[in-house]
Amino acid sequence: MSFNGTLRYYRLRLLPRRLLPRAILILVLPVILIQSVSGVLFYDNHWQNISRRLALGVASGIKGAIALYDTFPDMNVRETIIKEIGKSTELDIRFTDVQEYPQNIKLKPNNKTAELIPALQALGYPFTLSDLPEKRRLLISFYLPEYTVEILLPYKKFFSSTTYVFAFWALFSSLLFTGISILFLRNQIRPILRLAEATKNFGLGRDVADFKPEGAAEVRQAALSFLQMRDRIRRHIEERTRMLAGVSHDLRTPLTRMRLQLAMMDKNEDNENLTEDVTEMEHMVNGYLEFARGGDKEKAQSTDIRQLISETVDGLKKNGLPVHFESATNVIMDIRRNDFKRCLWNLVSNAGRYGTQIEVSMTASEKLLKVAVEDNGPGIPLEKREDVFKAFYRLDESRNSETGGVGLGLTITRDIVTAHGGKIYMEDSRLGGLKVVMVFPI
Repeated sequence: MSFNGTLRYYRLRLLPRRLLPRAILILVLPVILIQSVSGVLFYDNHWQNISRRLALGVASGIKGAIALYDTFPDMNVRETIIKEIGKSTELDIRFTDVQEYPQNIKLKPNNKTAELIPALQALGYPFTLSDLPEKRRLLISFYLPEYTVEILLPYKKFFSSTTYVFAFWALFSSLLFTGISILFLRNQIRPILRLAEATKNFGLGRDVADFKPEGAAEVRQAALSFLQMRDRIRRHIEERTRMLAGVSHDLRTPLTRMRLQLAMMDKNEDNENLTEDVTEMEHMVNGYLEFARGGDKEKAQSTDIRQLISETVDGLKKNGLPVHFESATNVIMDIRRNDFKRCLWNLVSNAGRYGTQIEVSMTASEKLLKVAVEDNGPGIPLEKREDVFKAFYRLDESRNSETGGVGLGLTITRDIVTAHGGKIYMEDSRLGGLKVVMVFPI
């Protein structure tokens, strides 16, 4: 796989599939990047500088206190100096007797003492640090040759807490404004979802009369285009239906007249052949009109699919077809009842012409319903399984004008299944013949 192909693969895998998560991602990523860059700049240019200056100030105060202490050997003067230094610098400084410097002491800087330790090391005296978190202070012990200096240093004297305040407000404001933006995004995406739902329902033959354009100008334009397309399709179907009604009347009238004339004539071989031709023409005309009308007249309604299949199979059994149906699955969904029944009737009737064993099965998942019809007949060659769905196509070796129809049964079936948003295909049956599977979205 090329680099571009690999990049595209991972991009499709990592990106969310729905529009709202993608929009949120587009919104949140820049916010995260801006806050990250701002945090880095704040840390480098502000927090570190402030902490360094505070640490240098503490070190300078300690150095000055030690220098003043060494300058005046009088103890009374030293005590006065210590008190004045404590008032001015807010440092609790104590000069004690000489103590031995602990060996093998390693100072481990953390986020609080990262700048303080280098500043204290610059004084040139050995020292130790002890953290007193319960008092929010740091105990610093300097080990000098003549004495030991102990300083209780408050956190605020060498560490700036503004970084935590900054991080809190940055996080809080980001979450607040991101939440507000998500609410606005949901309102903007809702009309798109309603448009998609209306388009889906119209494709499945359901009524979308309550759909109204709303949202942004581009979404309204798309919704208006959908409504115009829906109206054009409806007008086209109505015009086609009216035209076919006229064609039906115009064709059936002369055929009826021909049939009456043949009935009044003497019976002979030629008249019988003509009568068969007229009957076949009527059959073809009725089949064509039935195909051309489609199933637009019927409204979709909530239906118990297992019960409907059972009723259809019972009717087929009464016609002498060896069909069996058994299923533990039960699905309630919106379909055109008569059209669905017609599909099943066509498939079972076709299977009954060429097989002696027919089985109807139904399976369902969370999103799909599958209805299969299997037989033990001769089947259909693989290369011709797509052709049989074409209008007026017949397999001469197994479907002729006597045993089959005019080649419209499977075409009508596929149109009905497609109108429900599904698909139909053929495969080999475990019974040895053909298996026709109808798949419907739930």
